[in-house]
Amino acid sequence: MIDVITNGRVLLPGGEIVSADVRIQKGVLAEVAPGLKGKHILDAQGGYVLPGLIDLHCHGMGFFSLEKGSLSEWAALEAQHGATRFFPTLFGPPESLIGLMTQHLRETDQLRATPQMGGFRLESPYLAQTGAGRGEDLARITPELTDLLLTAGGGHLRIWDLSPELPGAVDTIRKLSGQGVVCSLAHTQATLEQARAAVDAGARLVTHLFDTFAVPEMTDPGVYPAGLVDYLLVEDRVTCEIIADGTHVHPLLVEKALRCKGPEGVVFVTDSNYGAGLPPGDYKLPAGWGEARIGDRNNGVRLIARGMVLAGSALTPLNCFQNAVRLFGKSLAVASRLCSANPARLMGLNAGTLAVGRDADLVILDADLNLKATMVAGKCLWNDIK
Repeated sequence: MIDVITNGRVLLPGGEIVSADVRIQKGVLAEVAPGLKGKHILDAQGGYVLPGLIDLHCHGMGFFSLEKGSLSEWAALEAQHGATRFFPTLFGPPESLIGLMTQHLRETDQLRATPQMGGFRLESPYLAQTGAGRGEDLARITPELTDLLLTAGGGHLRIWDLSPELPGAVDTIRKLSGQGVVCSLAHTQATLEQARAAVDAGARLVTHLFDTFAVPEMTDPGVYPAGLVDYLLVEDRVTCEIIADGTHVHPLLVEKALRCKGPEGVVFVTDSNYGAGLPPGDYKLPAGWGEARIGDRNNGVRLIARGMVLAGSALTPLNCFQNAVRLFGKSLAVASRLCSANPARLMGLNAGTLAVGRDADLVILDADLNLKATMVAGKCLWNDIK
């Protein structure tokens, strides 16, 4: 266990970057100051010491997902890309969701073996439209099914996506929110009234804003119609996810969201799947995906046999942070808010900023924003510092 990180450029909670050392005691940040001494020292070599990256929405990475491979293997891969907390996301029929949550809880001793794993996220079955999924992945909202899924999650079901226009959605959002589950508006063509009712009931997140949201039709020629996205951009009670590659959401729309919501109202997510994090090349991906091409991280995963159609995001958590700075022109402080502080606040985590008393979940990046180390509760999960 590391007890002092020396020679770093530390991002403070107020946004300042200072030359300082960081002391860690019992897995939490104990002191940020120059000249600290310790028994087990990690030299940051002048790199940035930043809060660890948190991914609220991810379906897989490389050749791993909850459907293929172990959660421990996936977690190790996430650490190589800067994630100190991630929320594996399931999309499938109810019986599959139940089986997978039960399996992974058993294999990880109720997630004790994977401390990076913040909890499960369900993107199905309570959706009005599938997006890239299948019709059999969806199900009617019932109290019985809701209880079955909650029980299978064993208290670790943290985020649940729902379309607010479905019968029973508002009551379910109220129930889940009351039990500490973050409800996210997703895959929806809800009216403004239906969306507002869901937010009134407790929904606090929006799933990949702009993606799977319909553009409203003009009711009168030449009159700009107010649509669901417009409402969500000015609704202060919800945080909006954005897939931060510039392909799923045009950079101009990213800037629009940030200006409307402010940096505190947006979270960058990967929405990653098979292929994310792999070097450029052609790969045979699992679960029937077939031959896929990975090129530029921001161009997504492309299926070769289907005319290079976009099949998913190729982002890693580190890519989201790098894009916040390089692609969208934000400061390191704002990038950290989008990738760390905002998701931590939404999920009630004792992380996301380098404040005394917070969990020692952090990353070290070099001057070019390349990852040098990933640390959770003071323990190095990945280290490339020579």
